[in-house]
Amino acid sequence: MDLNINALLESGWRPTPFQQFVLKIHSRCNLACTYCYMYEMADQGWRRQPRRMSQATIDAAAARIAEHAQANNLSKIDVILHGGEPLLAGAEHIRHAVETIRRAAGAGVTVNVQVQTNGVLLDPVFLETFADLGVLVAVSLDGDREANDRHRLGPAGQGSYDRVHDGLAQLTSPAHRHLFNGLLCTIDLRNDPVGTYEALLAHAPPTIDFLLPHGTWETPPPGRHPDREDAPYGDWLIAVFDRWYHAPRRETRVRLFDEIIRLVLGRPSRSEAVGLSAVAVVVVETDGGIEQVDSLKSAYDGATRTPLHVSTPGAFDTALMLPSIAARQIGERALSPECRACDIRRVCGAGLYPHRYRPGTGFANPSVYCRDLFRLITHIQQTVNVDLAAVRDRSRRRRLTDSAERHPDTMTLAPHSLPKEVFFELAAGRGGRDAVERLWAAQDSKRLLLLRGVRDLARDDARVRQAYELLADIQEASPEVARQVLRYPTAGSWGLRTLQALGGHTSPAPWATPSGLASLAAVAAIRSGRGATIEVPVLDGAAVLPSLGRALFDGDDRFAVVRTGDGEAEITAGGVTVRVGEGPSWEGLRRIRAAHGGLTAEFVVDDLDPGRMPGAQHAEGRLSAADLHRWESTLQPAWEILADRHPQVAEEIAAVVTVLTPLAEPAHGTASATSKLAFGNIGISTQPDPHAFAVTLAHESQHAKLSGLLDLIPLTQPDDGSRYYAPWRDDPRPLGGLLHGAYAHLAIAAFWGVERQQPHEDELRLRAHTEFARWRDGTDLTIRTLRASGRLTPEGDLFTAEMAGTMAAMCAQPVPPEAAHRAGASADRHLAGWRRRNGEPPAGRLPSPA
Repeated sequence: MDLNINALLESGWRPTPFQQFVLKIHSRCNLACTYCYMYEMADQGWRRQPRRMSQATIDAAAARIAEHAQANNLSKIDVILHGGEPLLAGAEHIRHAVETIRRAAGAGVTVNVQVQTNGVLLDPVFLETFADLGVLVAVSLDGDREANDRHRLGPAGQGSYDRVHDGLAQLTSPAHRHLFNGLLCTIDLRNDPVGTYEALLAHAPPTIDFLLPHGTWETPPPGRHPDREDAPYGDWLIAVFDRWYHAPRRETRVRLFDEIIRLVLGRPSRSEAVGLSAVAVVVVETDGGIEQVDSLKSAYDGATRTPLHVSTPGAFDTALMLPSIAARQIGERALSPECRACDIRRVCGAGLYPHRYRPGTGFANPSVYCRDLFRLITHIQQTVNVDLAAVRDRSRRRRLTDSAERHPDTMTLAPHSLPKEVFFELAAGRGGRDAVERLWAAQDSKRLLLLRGVRDLARDDARVRQAYELLADIQEASPEVARQVLRYPTAGSWGLRTLQALGGHTSPAPWATPSGLASLAAVAAIRSGRGATIEVPVLDGAAVLPSLGRALFDGDDRFAVVRTGDGEAEITAGGVTVRVGEGPSWEGLRRIRAAHGGLTAEFVVDDLDPGRMPGAQHAEGRLSAADLHRWESTLQPAWEILADRHPQVAEEIAAVVTVLTPLAEPAHGTASATSKLAFGNIGISTQPDPHAFAVTLAHESQHAKLSGLLDLIPLTQPDDGSRYYAPWRDDPRPLGGLLHGAYAHLAIAAFWGVERQQPHEDELRLRAHTEFARWRDGTDLTIRTLRASGRLTPEGDLFTAEMAGTMAAMCAQPVPPEAAHRAGASADRHLAGWRRRNGEPPAGRLPSPA
């Protein structure tokens, strides 16, 4: 594929930094596996490589890795020690590599290291070295003795099973099992699939990787005949999947199956084998040459090579701009026309890149395993969809329960259902307090699950265990206090970001660490009056207690001690004690309040907590007393507008919004935001007038309602990469974003539809008519786009049909000519500007606004 990097950059594409570095620390092997892409296939470059990576090359590679991490603000990277057989490099050489890379990366970057080995050389010396360094170990094994020894042979043709079995026995012993990272198994169609799986399962691996043998259209893999319609590898994997998926309990993780299920459910892939996620892996050869993923050696001689070397500063950033590497980061644009026309392209992603190769057309082809992947993926889709349908048939309940017998310390969870009448009320843009309370109840259980997930993944952290146990005790004794603490929006954003970081799905944020659980527990202890002593984290000189405030310290202590009892609390760090609620070193969160006609709004103004609104541009610093007064003085007349003329909207806002986060004021207009991570929080900049404040609250609370609903019921199919025009955004939107925008602007149109009927002064009345016409027409256009997309779930079809009914009633209402002209001119300007920035979208994606 010929790529123009400048054109890609102009289109808005940006490379994904490398996050996984494969170091070929030894280029020879003590086995002679018959299917090995390194030694038995097209590329024989290993013959020219030094046997072992020199210490000077390791030092240079470490410098480049650290440089790349710093330049791209990476807080976590993975290093994989590879070969050949990496253990041939020796334990001390491996120690030098690991310590050098970690030292170069510095304290701000977590360097996770694993080694991929054939297991033959595993012994106490290596295992003690790996234990000392925290290096995880993955071992190649193809099943039982017969299966393994078909291909995994010594240089003289002798089997390797017994030696690998001995190495695995040492690795899986109680002293070293924590280092075991899983098994890699290359498929042979002659081996019984279920028997192979169960032979691997006997070693109790945490993960199994089933690998398709490498092949291309020029040299197809064994048993894969491109001209035949069968799918032998797909059938082999389906047999394993059915055995694995329907087991009474989860026995292990099978990476390929897990990744396909993630993609089927709309999540991004974390593997290069399937999906369209950007490949962020780079290889360093023993001579220091920077290469592409080494499985490309199966395609043709030189397929992996680049002109770059670790001795050159900035080499990894330069590598990101190479067309051959960019081709693996641009998703669907890199697929062949046949793949782009395929219904499962977003899940399949055309399979592993090397398997697409055909002389003459390069990699712009379907995988040589196309039929196998199609059969496997559609089988998994059907299996998962049957289970999802069963859940929907049970009143769409998402069961969030756990076994009290197995986990007696689990905090209480509950099942949830959403009656169809509530669903349709929400779809019409309404819902009321009852609907919001149902959404909050689901959030309660979601946050308990997040806490449990953090506790399980950080189970070795004593602070986390203590905090979880304290919260569980408080929930049992004072459930309403625990609920209040966990309903604070930061509990959601902290929990999800921390869990994602622990699972390796995102880079950790400084404020999203497992010890943050202790801050929630401390707040629960303070609010319940319980006596407790607990350590909480200190970040940038502040110990934050969500929903209460923060204590300020001058030192660089990482933790502070909170002592509570009798309704009082104090926080101590570096010998300094701050009493909660007292003194200049305590900054408490403040509230603003408005009341009218029996309806009351009261919001915490959170201008302190670093996790209050992830992704938004927060206002700088703490609001002054004058700014806070201005907010409250604008809120009161805004609330009067809502309570008088939009009482149901006011009820919903009071029920769903508990926190306001001040946002930075943009150069033009105002800013507002919600985050699905922080249900209950609205980000908002200073509003110019009461009507702007009122409509912003209505708009953002609508986003919050939809986020809560989507946690219960999916309305769109997994993102297939398609992007659409939205009359309120300057960028092309994914379907999920388009739905969110339409739902929020339905509320905006409804708000102005009521306001235009009021006896306002002429200027405000014209504004109301114009805003109504602009957002009524834009929302109607967008709902039609959603319904024509073919990418909604059955529930999504019902939901948008109800939205369309609401809009039809609005569209039937006449609008004064001057307002219609202004609204139309505004829509035309937006569309013209969008086209200048983004070009003409594909046919059918941009209905013409009539």
